[in-house]
Amino acid sequence: MGDAPTPLAAALHKLNAAVDLLDAAAMRRLSADRADQARATELELMRGDRAKLADLLDQALSRGRALEGMQQQASLRIDRAMALVRDALAEEGS
Repeated sequence: MGDAPTPLAAALHKLNAAVDLLDAAAMRRLSADRADQARATELELMRGDRAKLADLLDQALSRGRALEGMQQQASLRIDRAMALVRDALAEEGS
């Protein structure tokens, strides 16, 4: 009779097993919550990086348009200067 578990011992064993399962489930949930929080933090960082990159791209495009305009003006001035030189050379040759 000493080898057979008493109903109280069996109940305590079941209770301990249930508590262990509950503890394991709580640890999994805590780990999942931490992973979710880490992903949310990473997502916010990526959104911030995206906004900064979009701003830098806008600035670069604006500078590109400004440089294109300056290049067109310089090209027109060079064309005018070349025309003046041609005219001056033509007058000397006449």
